[in-house]
Amino acid sequence: MDPRMYIAAREGSMEDGDFSLFDHLKREEENGYQITPKGNTILHVAAHFGQRGFVGEVLKITPALLCYKNKKNETALHIAANLGQSEVVSELLSIEGKETLVRMTDDIGDTALHKAVRSGHIDIVRMLVKLLLDPEHDFPANKAGETPLYLAAESGFHDALIEILNVCKELTYVAGPSNRTPLHAAVIQEHMGEYLLDGFIIYNIEND
Repeated sequence: MDPRMYIAAREGSMEDGDFSLFDHLKREEENGYQITPKGNTILHVAAHFGQRGFVGEVLKITPALLCYKNKKNETALHIAANLGQSEVVSELLSIEGKETLVRMTDDIGDTALHKAVRSGHIDIVRMLVKLLLDPEHDFPANKAGETPLYLAAESGFHDALIEILNVCKELTYVAGPSNRTPLHAAVIQEHMGEYLLDGFIIYNIEND
């Protein structure tokens, strides 16, 4: 990647002297996108550094970058969700194509929701959960067998647990690593078990 492009993404600068990001991006559409050694585009870099305005402007010029993956198969949304860049996440979720974006997985099978739960960013968890309304397809397990709900239960992240259960109570009995359900994981975190048990009971009453 041209160092000027990296600096522009890091600092959120669209123009600097004789450098114009617009011109560079237009040329890239024809010749291929410039990336860092880890496969990150300028959108990944801007997401990493929390440059919301820059992210929005880049996607106006090259919307195809929205779902572009780096060498770990991470999108810019994965990066932002993992680092707690909530303003960037909000910007990415305002773009057409967000329904596909939130379901994309990286090398270990993590969605952006997995990243947000694992990193403890409740504001991002709330934004993502609002878009995920299909329990069967929107809350998948990663390659380790961990659903976002399982991760929340295992780590004692009760705010995330409640947010997910409000949308999808039936996930309480989906088996995770070593065939343990989120309820099993919550037993280890004793204060969490009541939330999952309540969700499990309510789900079964509603569907009896």
